[in-house]
Amino acid sequence: MGLFDFFRGKKETSEQPADEVANPEVTQEEAKIIDRKLFVKDVNSSNAPGTQSETSWKRIFDRIRRNYELEGYNDALSTADNKYRDDNIQILKLDLEADIQEAEIDIKEYLKEVEFHISSRTKADLLDLVEELESKRAICLERLKTMEEIKLDIANEAGTAIRMILAYKRGFNKGLAALSMANIINRNI
Repeated sequence: MGLFDFFRGKKETSEQPADEVANPEVTQEEAKIIDRKLFVKDVNSSNAPGTQSETSWKRIFDRIRRNYELEGYNDALSTADNKYRDDNIQILKLDLEADIQEAEIDIKEYLKEVEFHISSRTKADLLDLVEELESKRAICLERLKTMEEIKLDIANEAGTAIRMILAYKRGFNKGLAALSMANIINRNI
């Protein structure tokens, strides 16, 4: 039976045009292509809104570092109103607080798992592993403490959280200045 399949396969390929014979090779090559996003980080999109870091902890700092000056500038050009500016600043604060809450939930869930592993590995006399787990617990507790400080900074408009507010306000003011320059100062009367 294998001999007949061999001849049948040859007969079918000999009847096909040369272009169609090359196509199975192309489709095999296309199947071998690996998604570029798996290996290459797009520099332009790393600070774009909506991009997600690999952990909720990192998203907090990605949000703080984002380019709010450009966002404020564009907002001023579209709606030159201080109430609009203040509302957007409040939204920025709330978004950061939401990221902090998400990170807190993730870390507290992780801490429960770590506690379980510490308990069970202690019973199994795996002391080196228990020490490593305890160091992970200490790191998580420090992160929770840092997030509490950031939440206080948001409420008091101080610390690293104020970076977002200052950058947005500066961009918004630049946008207002650009509107005044274009519409009033540079207009010939």
